Amino acid sequence: MSPRARLLLIVIGLIVLASVINLMRTRRLKEEYALLWLLAALTLVATPILINPLDSIAFFLGIEYPPALFLGLGIIGLLLIIFQLSLVISKFSDQIRVLTQEVAVLRSRLEQMQRDMAAQNDAPSDANHRDDDESVHDAA
Repeated sequence: MSPRARLLLIVIGLIVLASVINLMRTRRLKEEYALLWLLAALTLVATPILINPLDSIAFFLGIEYPPALFLGLGIIGLLLIIFQLSLVISKFSDQIRVLTQEVAVLRSRLEQMQRDMAAQNDAPSDANHRDDDESVHDAA
């Protein structure tokens, strides 16, 4: 790999690393999600620096085209990120279901309480009208 290509990959890795750190700092990216992204950014920075040892590892593993090793590791890394996000989506999906059920129960209770209050407010006014009617009849 040419020095210019190595430098480009290192710069891209540092930009990704700085972006992830900035997103964490501004609380727009939680730490639980940032871990794999930090690992990916560090990999982008380290790969061009350690390209020769990685080529040797690829040949040792019987991979004749070393970039295939990098591609495979990249795919595995992305699958790990997708797996982590799937776990989070599953957890949030369960939480949303429970919260939706709780809101439905609370809404039902609120509507019942409003009906009870309306019934209580209507009942005394009817009794007052009856009392007024009786006092009018008594006066006559």
